[in-house]
Amino acid sequence: MQTRSREAVTATASYFDAIEQRRREAAAALVASDPSCLPATPLRIQVPITSSAPTAPLCLSGEAQSPGYTAFEIDIGSSPRAVLEPRIALIVLISDYADALAAILNAPKTDVSAEVTAFADQADRLARFSNFVAGTDLPNVNAAFASEQGRSLVALIAFAGELAREARQTRDVCALVVERGAVVDRTLASLSAQVTTWGRGAARNADDLYGNALFRTYIRNRASLSPEQREQLAGRVFAAREAAKDGPARAAQVADAIDLATKAQASLRDALASRLTPAQRRAAALLNINRITRALGLIASLASPA
Repeated sequence: MQTRSREAVTATASYFDAIEQRRREAAAALVASDPSCLPATPLRIQVPITSSAPTAPLCLSGEAQSPGYTAFEIDIGSSPRAVLEPRIALIVLISDYADALAAILNAPKTDVSAEVTAFADQADRLARFSNFVAGTDLPNVNAAFASEQGRSLVALIAFAGELAREARQTRDVCALVVERGAVVDRTLASLSAQVTTWGRGAARNADDLYGNALFRTYIRNRASLSPEQREQLAGRVFAAREAAKDGPARAAQVADAIDLATKAQASLRDALASRLTPAQRRAAALLNINRITRALGLIASLASPA
């Protein structure tokens, strides 16, 4: 499980690095495509909404948009990393937690201090994602929802710390899990829906805007560009439009991974609270470790071509 977790973390780091490189290149191409643009963020651009719209500057400073145009802001500095990385970190820490519960099911007197300590360490590291812990890292977040998410995450971190203090007493770990493990359910409950909603909207907006703005630049300047320049600009248009489809697909993978982790940890907790035969306990452990392994596999596959 720890090997799978490391693979997932390494793969997603590569994925995020590739995304950021692609977005920087798209942003640079967009700024360079029109003399009205400056390398600033957020970048306010205007795009035509009618076929008869006259030629107008791509970028705006303080002025209103031209007739026949609508204006958008692109935050060149924003990245899917800001939304997905803390949620992936949460899946990884849940894998350590599930690993401990499965180990106890397999062998009730086993020492799970290493797994529980890893869970607590990972939970403490969530604090570095301050906007995530506060519940304000998604666009247009509702204040009541942000407060609830923040409370759930703080409670999860506290729960992990309590488990770590009891790590060498398997019976006490089990009692805490059965008594207070629902805090993990509450933390995970809304994350899948959050990621799915974000993936359908914000994850593709910037790439859509890049693609549309670059296409407009191609139309306006194609006669004055060399074949090589047209090819380069067309390549950026295609890349931005492909990326606009990729964002929702990758977000869906993360949502599916969260769902698997949610089912696994809840099922393991239920098994610990039930009177099961040794064979039933082993079967429950295996079923849910397989779920966690699949969840980590989905995360690791983010770095693979769609």
